[in-house]
Amino acid sequence: MKQGMFRTKPVEHILGEAAEHQGGLKRVLTAVDLTAIGVGAIIGAGIFVLTGTAARDAAGPAIMLSYVFAGIGCILAALCYAEFATRLPISGSAYTYAYASVGEVFAWIIGWDLILEYTIGSSTVAVGWTHYLSEFLKGFGLAVPEFLLALHIGGLTINVAAALLVVLLTVLLCVGIKESSRFNALMVIIKLAVVLFVIFAGIPWVKPDNWNPFFPYGFGGIFQGAALIFFAYIGFDAVSTAAEEVKNPQRDLPIGIITSLVVCTLLYVAVSAVITGMVPYKLIDAGAPLAAAFGSVGNTLAQKLIGLGGFVGLTTVVLILLMSQPRIWFAMARDGLMFPWFSKVHPRFRTPFNASILTGVIAAVMAAAVPMSDLHHMVSIGTLFAFVVVSASVLIMRYKTEENPSESVFTVLKLALGLGLLCFGLAYDFSKSFSVFGFPVSMPEFLATSVLVPGIQIGKLIPVGVGAIIAAKPMIQLFLWKQVNVPSTFRCPWVPLIPVIAMGANMYMMAYLNVDAWLRLVGWLLFGLAIYAWYGVKHSKLAK
Repeated sequence: MKQGMFRTKPVEHILGEAAEHQGGLKRVLTAVDLTAIGVGAIIGAGIFVLTGTAARDAAGPAIMLSYVFAGIGCILAALCYAEFATRLPISGSAYTYAYASVGEVFAWIIGWDLILEYTIGSSTVAVGWTHYLSEFLKGFGLAVPEFLLALHIGGLTINVAAALLVVLLTVLLCVGIKESSRFNALMVIIKLAVVLFVIFAGIPWVKPDNWNPFFPYGFGGIFQGAALIFFAYIGFDAVSTAAEEVKNPQRDLPIGIITSLVVCTLLYVAVSAVITGMVPYKLIDAGAPLAAAFGSVGNTLAQKLIGLGGFVGLTTVVLILLMSQPRIWFAMARDGLMFPWFSKVHPRFRTPFNASILTGVIAAVMAAAVPMSDLHHMVSIGTLFAFVVVSASVLIMRYKTEENPSESVFTVLKLALGLGLLCFGLAYDFSKSFSVFGFPVSMPEFLATSVLVPGIQIGKLIPVGVGAIIAAKPMIQLFLWKQVNVPSTFRCPWVPLIPVIAMGANMYMMAYLNVDAWLRLVGWLLFGLAIYAWYGVKHSKLAK
């Protein structure tokens, strides 16, 4: 099992697959297509849905800084993604990167995590899409039939409209990625126009008094808000899943990843500033915050346009997430870790047909039956986990030697453990109780007691101190070691500093997510490991 856990897929073999087109996917995408895919996936749930929830319940007007902090964490991770995407221009995203650096079992874990991220992500956004469908039609005096939004069958409430959206977009994706990217590009142009309209049309209605207090939930509210809205940034890593279908991946992938992320971060901050300035944070609508904000000031034209933007914008997000997931399954099946059925390519359309259909079916069922509030926490923690793994994988690849390939793996794992404890200690408030699947739990009294300096809890000192001690040695080693595997294509700058900060920033946001999200993630990963032990270990092509 040790050999299986740490056996890595040779980079030369991965590049050979990409060069020989063994998967049968067509290279048709350009830098413009990739940027549109990134913007199409990123701008959507963050602006049109989650801004309202995060501002009202977590950060208040400081949601602007939440987007900044989340954006910084993403940009740092994006530099790591860009290095890997150009080093390994093939389907699979973080799964493939982990397979080449950390080892097979870790690749499985991150691949299984990406299933959580993309499939549940598409379901979450499809549910949010129905809110904007209602707002869009409402602007013209129309209404969505009640049975499409809430069909009651026994004790279950079914969101038929969300499920239908997923089914229709799945059909489009089965036809071809170029056709899908053209549709996405058109939708992106429309929603960018709407977002810019929101910013400029909303400025006259901004009341600076609504930004006071700026930190109604304290400084920690910034990071809690960042953890909640991090779901809004999952689009940029979707760009890397299409690497095997890019004409010039070494040049176009970094452009597409980084450009889409920077543009969207700036737009997120601007929109959140306008909305919290127009409406007191406590009164922001959680379902359709932008449309409701303009409706509250009587601007019906803006309300109609925003309804259109949200309707179109969330459509593209669902499209990109549904596009990304089948390519993860495709890559895992091609390596023998999933059933061969997932690696089948349609003879005419040259798309991962089977994987696309199954993804669509699962996402449609979840969109129809699972509440959005339960879904988006799981997507946020899955996304953050993927970013941590990719950042760690860059460190492992840079320092891995043929003589002792596991040394860099163990060093980075120890660093990750130390950083995780450190971030948890800094983020967690031991004086507050928390809920585990609805059951309240409180920390022992002595852990919440202040010591030495007001506000510094005894409970914080334990994980912070232990984490700092564990992280110190591997951190020093990474700064002293010579990098032996620096890519000739795009490279992440300031290694090891940038990947280490990326790991820390994303772990810090993970620490602010609720306990239920953590338990669901752990349960999901354990379930995935059971499947790997049952099927993947025996059928791995690398093992053979």
